[in-house]
Amino acid sequence: MLMNEETTQNFPDGRPFEERVLARFDAFDARFDSIDVRLERLELRSYDTKPIWEQALAVISETRSEVGQLSARLGTIETKFDSIETRVDAIETKVNVIETKVNAIETKVNLIEARVGAVETQLSGLRSEQASFRHELLDTQREFKRTLTRLLENLVSFLTDTRELMRDNDARLKLLESKLS
Repeated sequence: MLMNEETTQNFPDGRPFEERVLARFDAFDARFDSIDVRLERLELRSYDTKPIWEQALAVISETRSEVGQLSARLGTIETKFDSIETRVDAIETKVNVIETKVNAIETKVNLIEARVGAVETQLSGLRSEQASFRHELLDTQREFKRTLTRLLENLVSFLTDTRELMRDNDARLKLLESKLS
């Protein structure tokens, strides 16, 4: 491979390539040094946090125990809830039966109300007819009294006339008898 005789262009900061590479390595070294310092601090702190971790583990263990107790209680509650749910289902069934019976009773009551309405209508008609019959009866009684009164007056008049005729006839008979005797 042949190399070109032209020189490589320099970068804008004007430093040679080797210097720039070494500067980058120095920057990496500085970063690694700061990371090492930070790691050392963290390691020191980790030794100091051992009691904290022990406390945390104790709290976690206690929390697990409490969660176990809560799980047992929750199981009891779930059992009671299932029992209550069964009872509610039984109550709903009974309520449905009662609703069916109430609906049947409502139907019967509606039927009875319809019959009572029909009876009331008939009774109203009968009352109306009774009132009409009563008026007719009263009118008939009045007419009967008038007719009876007229007939009685005619009878009295006839009897009065007949009595007078009988008196006249008696008087004539006596006159005839006296003429004959």
